[in-house]
Amino acid sequence: MTFITGFLIWLVMGLVAAFLGRAVYRAEDTAMALTLAFGVLGAFIGGMLGTAAYVYHDPTPMRFGAMLGAGLGALFFPFLYHLIARKAV
Repeated sequence: MTFITGFLIWLVMGLVAAFLGRAVYRAEDTAMALTLAFGVLGAFIGGMLGTAAYVYHDPTPMRFGAMLGAGLGALFFPFLYHLIARKAV
C-alpha cells in the first residue's frame, strides 16, 4: 500500500508543480496537457532517482530522498521544456 500511496503523492506533486510552473514561466502556444505531462514525468523520474539510493535497504517511494527527487524533477522538467520552447520560437 505504501507504493501506491507514494506514487499518488508523486502524481499530485507533479501536477501541482506543473500548474505552478505554467503560471511562472509560460511559453507561447504551449499546450497545458504537455506541461502537465512533463511535470508528472519529471516527478516520476526524480522520484525513481531519489529512491535508487535506498534500493538495498527500503526502496519505498515515501522516503525523503524520493520525495525530494520527485519535487525537484517535477519543477525541473517543465522548466527545461519551457526554456527550450522559448528559445525555439
